[in-house]
Amino acid sequence: MIIKHITTLAAGHPFRESIKNALDGDTAVVQMKDVDAEKGLDSANLYRVHLTGRKSPDYLRRGDILFLGRGYRIFAVLIDQNLENTVAGPHFFILRIKPNQQYVRPDYLAWYINHKQAQRYFSQHVAGTALPHVNRGTLENLPVIVPPLEMQERIVKLHSCRLKEKALLEKLIDKKKQFLDELLDKTLEHYQEENA
Repeated sequence: MIIKHITTLAAGHPFRESIKNALDGDTAVVQMKDVDAEKGLDSANLYRVHLTGRKSPDYLRRGDILFLGRGYRIFAVLIDQNLENTVAGPHFFILRIKPNQQYVRPDYLAWYINHKQAQRYFSQHVAGTALPHVNRGTLENLPVIVPPLEMQERIVKLHSCRLKEKALLEKLIDKKKQFLDELLDKTLEHYQEENA
């Protein structure tokens, strides 16, 4: 399957100026700083703005996929939560699975875009040298392998378990470092006191 046959593709909201945080803003904005290929969307500190202009905002919905195709890390993030009055910044493409394509899970599609097969395709079709980017046409023509729904679900669950395991191991490494730092500090203090 080609991705444009199973999704609609839209650009992020076209801001004319840089995005400045307005505490009383009526709309939240997802920017590059708010997303991570493994951790997903961090919606805790989204900037708020007052939208101007004639273009009515295309608010993000649960199940949308944000595609960041600019820079040295090209990846997708699934919107897996309900967001109120939230738009994507201009650096994103928004992929939304078409209503008649119920045989593709959005979480699987986000995983697939980040998988090495899709990443290989992007690296072969990337434009620009100073700042690599994937243009709309390249994204629209991404070939997607679509296994049966139950297999998609298994893949997503396995991937989720791997990410949880990685996060736990990273926490454990941090705790060990903290413990060793404290132990070594006490050892040095003790040595200093004995030799004072």
